[in-house]
This record gives sequence, C-alpha cells and structure tokens, in this order.
Amino acid sequence: MIKHLSIRIAWHDNAWNGKICLHPSQNTYCIHLPRILKEKKDQLEDLHANNDWASLPEGFLPPCQAEGGAFMNINPYSRMFNHPYNRKGKDIPHSALKPTPITVPAFSSFAVPFWWMLKINQKDIKSSYPDLPTDDISPFNSSWVYGPKLQNKLLERFFEPVKEKSSLAIYYVKGANPIDENSKRLIAGIGSIIKKSSVLRYDSTADYTYPMWDRMISHGIRPDEPTSQGILLPYHAYLNLPEDFVLKNKDGKKTKYELLDEIKLTLQDTGSRQEIIEEFAYGTEWVNDSTLLSVLGKLRTVIERIIEHGIVKGYWREHLTWIDREIGKVKENMGPFPSFASALLAFGFQQANLLEEDLRNEHGLGIKDNPWDAWKDAIYGKINLRMKSYGKDLPHMQAVWLDESSERIELLQLLSRFELSDKQITKWFAPAHRSKIDKTISNQSILLNPYLIAEEDPGDQEHFPISVESIDNGIFEDPAVQGLHIPSPPQLVGSFLDPRRIRALICMILKDAATNGDTLLSINEINERLTRLTLQRSTIIPENYINANLDFIKEKLDSLTTSQAQSLQLKKYADIETFFRKTFIARAKRKLAPLTEDWELLIRDTLARNGKTTDASNSRHRAALTDQTNALKQVTESKLSVLLGPAGTGKTTVMGALFGSVQLKQEGILLLAPTGKASIKLGNMASTHAYTIAHFLTRQNRFDWDLLKPRFTGLSLYQGEQNVVVDECSMLTEDDLYALLQALDLAHVKRIILVGDPYQLPPIGAGRPFADLCNYLESLQIEDKNFTAQSALARLNALVRTVEGANSDSLTLASWFSGIKPTKNADSIFSKLGNNALMNDLEIQCWADDSELMKNLVSATKKLISGGSGEEINQFNEFIGVTKGNIDTSKIEAFQILTPVKNPYWGTFSLNRIVQSQFRLPTKDSVMIGENRMMHFDKVIQKRNERKESFPGNEKHPISNGQLGVIANIAKGYANVSFTGIKNGLTFGYKSQGNEGEDANIELAYAITIHKSQGSDFDYVFLVIPKSGRIISRELIYTALTRAKTKLTIFVEGDNPHWIINLSKPQYSETAKRNTNIFSHSVRDARSHVPYVEGLIHKTKQEGLMVRSKSEVIIANELEYRLLPFEYERQYTGKNGEKRIPDFSFTDSAGDLIILEHLGMLSVPGYRADWEKKKQFYLDNGFIEGETLFITTESEAGGIDSKAIERIIDQIEELL
Repeated sequence: MIKHLSIRIAWHDNAWNGKICLHPSQNTYCIHLPRILKEKKDQLEDLHANNDWASLPEGFLPPCQAEGGAFMNINPYSRMFNHPYNRKGKDIPHSALKPTPITVPAFSSFAVPFWWMLKINQKDIKSSYPDLPTDDISPFNSSWVYGPKLQNKLLERFFEPVKEKSSLAIYYVKGANPIDENSKRLIAGIGSIIKKSSVLRYDSTADYTYPMWDRMISHGIRPDEPTSQGILLPYHAYLNLPEDFVLKNKDGKKTKYELLDEIKLTLQDTGSRQEIIEEFAYGTEWVNDSTLLSVLGKLRTVIERIIEHGIVKGYWREHLTWIDREIGKVKENMGPFPSFASALLAFGFQQANLLEEDLRNEHGLGIKDNPWDAWKDAIYGKINLRMKSYGKDLPHMQAVWLDESSERIELLQLLSRFELSDKQITKWFAPAHRSKIDKTISNQSILLNPYLIAEEDPGDQEHFPISVESIDNGIFEDPAVQGLHIPSPPQLVGSFLDPRRIRALICMILKDAATNGDTLLSINEINERLTRLTLQRSTIIPENYINANLDFIKEKLDSLTTSQAQSLQLKKYADIETFFRKTFIARAKRKLAPLTEDWELLIRDTLARNGKTTDASNSRHRAALTDQTNALKQVTESKLSVLLGPAGTGKTTVMGALFGSVQLKQEGILLLAPTGKASIKLGNMASTHAYTIAHFLTRQNRFDWDLLKPRFTGLSLYQGEQNVVVDECSMLTEDDLYALLQALDLAHVKRIILVGDPYQLPPIGAGRPFADLCNYLESLQIEDKNFTAQSALARLNALVRTVEGANSDSLTLASWFSGIKPTKNADSIFSKLGNNALMNDLEIQCWADDSELMKNLVSATKKLISGGSGEEINQFNEFIGVTKGNIDTSKIEAFQILTPVKNPYWGTFSLNRIVQSQFRLPTKDSVMIGENRMMHFDKVIQKRNERKESFPGNEKHPISNGQLGVIANIAKGYANVSFTGIKNGLTFGYKSQGNEGEDANIELAYAITIHKSQGSDFDYVFLVIPKSGRIISRELIYTALTRAKTKLTIFVEGDNPHWIINLSKPQYSETAKRNTNIFSHSVRDARSHVPYVEGLIHKTKQEGLMVRSKSEVIIANELEYRLLPFEYERQYTGKNGEKRIPDFSFTDSAGDLIILEHLGMLSVPGYRADWEKKKQFYLDNGFIEGETLFITTESEAGGIDSKAIERIIDQIEELL
C-alpha cells in the first residue's frame, strides 16, 4: 500500500528558497529545534543574509540544512555529511567513515524517520515486521539502533512504500512560527514526491560503510508554474503586508492578522484525533490516507480564500485542479469502515488488528469490501482461522455477537465508519461510558442523528473532541470511498444543509468561542464563522437558515433576542449565567450582622507585622486607613461580597486584617485561588494553608483530571468552614466559579468573599464573571430594585504604595490602562517618559531592532546586579538566591523579565537564550528538557500542576503551574530543581526528554509571558513591549505594569515610548470584547465589533468614540447633540515640553485652545491634591478658569448634575 510522508522543516523568513534568511538573527522561531539551537551562529548568518546556499563559502551551511531549511531551493548546492559517531574514538568501526558530500538538486530536501531508529521502539516495530534482523550491541550508551544491517532494513522498510509520482510529502513547521503562536504543527506546503533517492551511504576508508538515515526527496512544488504538482502556502507574502493593512470586501474589513488566520493550515484544523500528532513527529513519518484527505480538503478551502483575497497572484485555480486530482487518488486507497478493528476492540475482541490484517492479506478482503461480512464469516467458521493465535476465541465471540441486539450491532457498525480509536468508540458504544457524557442519549438517538456524537463528545487527554468533519466523512455519500457500501437512511447525509449537521457545527463554533471567552454569539457572527470554517465540505447557509430551523436548533441551544441582536448560547452557559445572576444578587442583598472587630487595630497590627507603620499626621495614611476599615466592614456584612483591590491600594493589608479576625477564624475560613502560585501567596497572607480551586474540587470528587476540567456535580456538598475567600478572581472562568459554588453547601456558608482586580487579564476560557459582577454592582443606581446589593462591593481607592512619599510612577502609568478614569494629574507621567531622571520606580528604554533590545537588556541586567560580589555570573547568581551552590528560594522572584508571547525575537524563548548565554557557563552535563537546554542554576518555571517526590525525604509535594525554581544540580540525566514556596534543600527531579519532549513540565524562566506572571509579583521587572503582536491588549499591559514591587524597567519598541498610550483606549480592552449574559445581554453583531456593555465600554453617540467613564458619556453626548466640534483626550504640550491630556478640548475661532475637565472623586484627598497640581499647570500655561478652562464635577456619592453640565457647555458654545 502506498504511503505518504510528513517532513519537518524549520521556519525560514525567506520562504525556504535555498538562501540564508533575510534577517537570520531575528528568526528565533527556528531555534526551537534543538539542533539549530545548538549550532546557529547569528553573526555569521547575518553576514551572509539572503545569499544563495550554492554560493556560500566552502564548508559553511546554516544548521537548518538538517531541518529542510532550503526545500524550495532553485539552485543545487552541496551538503557535507559527517557521521555523529566518527569522533567517538578509533575502537569503533565508525572511525573509518569519511565526511561525505552530497549534491542536493533543486526543490529537494531530506527525510529522516527518527522514530523508526530509536531502540525503545524496536519491539513495536518487530511485532509488525518479524523478519527484521537483531541489532548489534552498542559499545557505548545510545538511544539509537547501532548495527548497519538493522539500520539498512529499517530504512528500506520505511521508504519502500513511498512511491515516486504517487506519494505526497507534507512539509510542516513544528512549533514556533510567526503565523500562530499556539500551533503545534503548521503546514507550509504539500507536493508530489517526484524522486526518492536510494539509500545514501558514507564514504569509507574501510571495506564497509554505514547508511545515512537521511533520504533525499525531490518534490513537485513549483509556485510559479501552472503545472505545479504541489502548493506552497503564501504565508510570507501576507506577513510582509503593512501592520495597518486592511482589506475591504463584501464581508467588511479584515486586518492583516485576520487574513492570516483565514489562510493558515495547522494540524489542529485537520481532524479530531490527537494521535495525528504522531504522524507529524520525529522528523519524518507516514501519513494516513484519512489525514491526507483531511489536509487536502482543508487546503482546498484555504486556496479558495487566497483567490478571494486577491492579495497574492499565482496559478491558484490550477492548484485547485491538482488538489481535486490528488483527492481522487487518495480516496482510491480508502474504505467504508476505517475503524473496523477499533470497533472490534471496543466490542471486546482483543486481537482485532491482527484479524483485519489476516483478512486483508490472506482472505481477499478488499479496501472497498464490507469487513463486517468477513467478521461474520470468521465467527461462524466460514473462513478457516483455527490455526491463528485468536482462532479459539472466535466461537466464543459468536455467542457474544448473537446475544447483541440488532440496534447495538447497527450502532457498532455505524461507529466503525468514523475515523476513531477503540477508546473513543467504547465511550459511545458502552452504555456505562456513554452515561458519563449524557444519560439521555440512547442507541436509537445516535442512529437517528450521528452528529450527536460531535455535539456531546468531550475529548480527553489522548483525543480531541470528535469533530463534525469526522462524522461527515463517515456518513456523506461518497462512492469513491465507500464503494457499494453507502450508509442507509437515516444515517445517510445527502446535503451540506442537513439541520443535524449545521446544528452540530454551531455547537462546535460555540464551544470554540467559549474557550476564547465568549459564552454566546450573535446569529450574524455564527453565520460569519460558519462561512469561514476550514472544512472539506461547504458550510455556507442561506441568510434565514437558522431561524427557519430554530425549533430543532433550540433542542441543544438557547436563543436570545434583544434590540441589539439575536443570539445563540450553549444551554450549559445559559444555565450557569442564570444561576450566577440569581445567586450573586440574592446573596449580595442579604445582609449579616456586623462583626464586633476593631478593624483599624487589625490593620495596624498587620502593617506592624510587615514592618510598616501609619502616620496620623499624613493625610494619605489617614485616607488609606479609613478606606481599608470601611472595606473590611463591607465585605463581612453581606453573604456575598467583592473586594476590588487595584495595584498599590493595600489589598494585602486588608486581607491580612481580615484573616486576623477572631470571629471569622472561629467560624472557619476556607482559602482558595485559581493557581498554585496564587494559593501559596494567599496562604502566606493568612499564615495557613490555601488550596487551588482544582485541588479543592478534587477533594470533593468534582474535578476531571482526564479532561482537566471541573465537574458540576458530586455526591455531597462541602460543609466545612463557613467563610470562603477566593483570591485572584479575575482569573476565574464561568466554569471554575460555577463548579466551586455548586460544590459548596450554600445554606451552610455564611460569607463568600471574592477578591481581585478586574482590570487584569480576563480568564483563559469562558466569560469574565468577576468583571461582570464588579461592573454590575458599581453600575447600580438608587432607583434600581437591587440597589442594596451595591454595598457588597468594597473598592479600595486610596493609593498606599509610594516611593519616597510620592506617587509610584509605574502605578501612575498603569492607572491609564485600568478600566476607570485615572486620577487628575496622572497625565503628568507623560512628561516624564522621555526622561528617566524624573521618574522614581520607573525607567524607559527604547529599542529599534533585535540587537539593540538584547544589548539594552543585558546592559540593564548587569547594572541591576552590579552590587554583588565577584564576577558577573556570581553577581547574577547571588541576585536570584544562589550563593556558593546553596539556593535561597525566597530570592528567586527578585528579578523577572516579562514579554507578551513566546516565539518572536522579543519573546520568552529568545530572551531566555540571551540571558542564559550571558550569565551561564556551558557544562557537559546540561540536559535537554522540552525545547530548552538546561544548565546548573538555570531559572525555570513549572508548566502544569502535579505532585512530585522530593529529595531528600521522598515525600510528595504539590508543584503548581507557574511556580518558579532554580536547578540545584544535574545528575544522571535529571535536572533537580528547588522551588519557591518549598523549604530550602528539597529538590525535584526532571528527566531529559530528548528532541521530541514537547510536553515537558518545566521550561526556562528568566523571561516568562505576562499571562504566566498573573497572580505573582517581583522586586524588579523588565518588561518588553513590541509594536507588533496581535494579542497585546489594555489588560495585558496593565497586568505587566503592576508586577513590580521595587522598580519597573520598560523596553519599548521605537524611538518614542508615547505610542503605548494608544493601547489604553477602551477599544483595546480584551475583557470588554467578550460576549456574556450574566447581567446584561452583551453581544457583538459581528466578530470584528466590540459589544457595548454599560460600565465596561463607555460608548458615545459620536461614531467610533469610546470614553473612560459614564460621566464623560453624558458630556460627549451633549456636545454631539449640539454639533460642537471637540477632541477627546487630545495631548497638550505646555511650557518646558510638559504634557497633559485634557478630557475635552475645543478650538475657538482665533485658533486658541479651550479645555473642559470633569472631576470625579474630589472627596478623596489624593484625588483633590492631584487636581490642584493639574489646575496649577493649566494656570501656569495661561489658561483662565471660566474663560479657557472649564470644570464639571460630581457629588460625593457619584451623582451627576446634568443641568450644571449643560450650563458649562452653554458657556463654551458662546466662545466657539
């Protein structure tokens, strides 16, 4: 049978054209492959940038020569092969092997089947190919097959079914690439294999030699020719578009990155089987026909989009013809029941794979035949299989078969039509397994609607959820695959518009939307997403299709209609949000008797324990004490309350005082947090143990570790402590919070106190429940029936973190990225940004390219650690807690680099490489773990929750996702790590994983992503902010700016840092863009729009204008109503270059500026003092109150006098 190949390639910024990269040192994607990481020489490659490999100096090729870096080469080049063992000494035969040059013709690369050459896999390979010879014994430790005979046979066996002009090669980028940060495999191209070399062999000085594992493959991809036998996707042409590029077409406007999303082809798009990854691993592997068919089908859709975009010219229609021809060839090799053996395994016949092989090889079972007929012949003895190892089992299987109902047999045969594993089939065939998914789904319901499987399958750690396309492939009529065995009604699907199929696709879209934050979608957006799905079969539906089939759709989904839009929502989230709405409001309104604690005394005690005092003569201290005392009263006097603590407002002090309450401790306090790091921090505040929510739910048997998801049901409710405190609530998804509340006996629990900062990043997953609750409580007006719930919200306003008595500059800058209007005079920070000497705990450095960024980072690091003793490496070690080989884990968090993402040159991978190369000495006993080579004293981070044994002591300790550590030593292939939060001296071992260790539990952590820093803080933070990057949001910047306790240094791309203020605008809010329906129906009409949520987004009547407060909405709308021209937050530069940002600016007929400032919290001393400073700035610059400077105000309770605002605007109007 013909086999197809996957061939791994490294990302190349010059489209693999046989030349050095255009910007080699900036291509940090390729170094995620260990061989390139080890050998890449940036400076040398920069010297030869864009030079053809054929013209490079003799002996020099970039390390991507071994990773397909030139598979689209136009000119031949020579590559030198050196056997890796010929340097191990004269006592082994490999010493005779000479460096061997191989000429590589145009459009060629090499395929290496590493998995087949690993010793550990030989048992599995031998079971399928028992005629393979025994391996020779290696004279040294090695993971690889050693003897030339076995190597030759393995290579022959692997490449023999790969046929010239019939087999296809799929070229894929493993991991890092600039197209999709989260892609495990990005498909770059696919082409016919035109020529396959024979086994290549090393030149030798002896009468023997060894085979090269590399087999040369020449392909037919010719992008510039209409007869091309393959396709290269035009990623580079799209990447080269300007950052602000927008394509306007009949569907509206699309940005550069939205267009890239439409043409990318990742492995996640190609099927539901997670084991597909195994077909794209270890360099080169065989690709199954079903996988290839899926890739080709989706590739066809991508090419149609490229044609539609019209950005890249080419022979795209001819490419479609080639795809159709290849799809026909693939289908010839496929049959109607691809999972026959898996179904038999699920039925209980353990040697199903061997049986199918025998039936096909020895008993004439053809590809297009029905194997179930052969199965019946086998169990009834019509085929002689008595001498087979399973022969004696067949009569017993006959009895089991006869005992099954016809309905169950029909279900098993239906399931075998889909490309599924035996575990997946068992989940749907065995009633006990199926009931864990949904007790209401019967055999008959699946037979009537097989798409129920795609709607309900949850997936597991081995499998993605079963996709709609997997069901499509089994039950759409396709004689080219099914031959004469076409499915019968009602399983048969005859139309793309079958409501069963479309509903399943909508469910899939809504589930995907939930993982990205949305709990519902408008029907317009659902139609838009259906149209853009990368599927083999069409999903374009008539405009009114959903409404025409709404009754059937509503069996699985909720429909919501408002004046804004008609929406659909998974019933799961409709139920969750209804529960939240009722529970949040009811408990927030239900008041409790005040506690008799002296909160002020508890606050002072907490401060004293932390080495701090309060000064009664200091107005800031008095305001903070009042603020915090009131907050403690509020959060303890409702059955559900919220403590909203932005950075620098003393949340830690308030929490410490709360935990000091004798009355609360008598009732019991359960401490919970979403992450391990946050739970450690919370536990330290209370001097007791805190749990992660996952750990707490696990104790209640309400967490599914197979799916890594919380369960909503359990056998009993928790009746322990009566007070529940949950910290870092902005990180909680709707699923997390719902599962927690469902696990608690809410009649037993007195107080639920939710703590957090809603301006930080929203959760990774569905919804934004904490932000929605905070916004709802803050937005309540006195006339609202639920107004009494507002007192359950305690907001800390008084800023207590200062630097030498002045406001923290880093927090002042951060305030612009919060969800509320900054204090008056906060805009003075923009006058300081260009002069580091003017700032206290903030420093700004600009950079233009990768070399300047690296130089500045290294220089700043050396300056930071310069107070230590000895050489720079010793100084660096001391700074992070390593002294003379001993590790003080309390200092690991002294210094941290943060950046938005992992892969670009300004991402964590490259920055970690730079720091490691600068402050670590290479050692022979370093280990490869995942993508990182790790050395003594490297700083690392844990990537997932697990329990590990410590040394010494062999005790199990929970190691949490996000926990930082330092490698104490490396021994016997293990990196032994000491972690923060665990007593000094204990280490935990992590084994070297080799080149394919993708799922390593630790990675280097000198630099981490901003997302991973959430819930943590550090003494000194270096923050990298690039101009490019689609995931940068207001919340991302705010989260990053609030991580430093002592000093923040920001490395901003460009020659001026002021551009970052644009990211503070409401339209850059990731939280506000989410669709939710807890308190208000917030939904986008289209994917590119921002939903309007009162409180999260302050939208005005002026097209496109969003402001920062509801008061400003009133002012802007009145100005718009009067048709008065104005500018919102126009920067004003005064004397000496000082900058301010007035709320509203006007220009009179003479061209002079008139300013209107709205004042909110004048009752807060700090706010009033800031306003007086800003007002003085205006006066000093010639503005006169009542003539060119106007002011509107609010009452102490936040009330707005509309008439007073109108009077002020009357005055301004007269001047214009």
